[in-house]
Amino acid sequence: MDLHVSAARELTALAPEAAVGCAVTLAGETRRRRGVSAPAPDDRLTALHRTALAEIAGGHVVASSSLGREFTRSREPKVLMSTLRALETKGLAERTAHTAPAAYVGGPPLDRVRLTSAGITALASVIDAPHAGPRTAPGTTPRPLPTATQATTRSR
Repeated sequence: MDLHVSAARELTALAPEAAVGCAVTLAGETRRRRGVSAPAPDDRLTALHRTALAEIAGGHVVASSSLGREFTRSREPKVLMSTLRALETKGLAERTAHTAPAAYVGGPPLDRVRLTSAGITALASVIDAPHAGPRTAPGTTPRPLPTATQATTRSR
């Protein structure tokens, strides 16, 4: 039975990232077909905030504390605690205590970070919005695979 629970966790962990990727694709395709440009990004949100919203929506951000200090764990690009606090202050993100798996075996559960309704709306307003980087939402572009020379260099 434990094997099935583990497999289910691994498979459902992919859902948030897939949902964000689908939303980005749909937003871009809808705008392309209608000939409408993306709305101007919310001026109150910095590029760092928009990236953090996308990472949170993708399920890549958890928070915790140790020895009286709070910290976040996330994939690249990193979401800093100061950025998370700013989003919480604006009412765009919230933490759900002890709902994420521990970082290590026997460790305490972490706090899952989620978007609030306002955070979902803010992210929706900037999905596929024009910005300096690639035309997808931050954090949804897969990392390139290493080239053959990089792979052989690493194995030495």
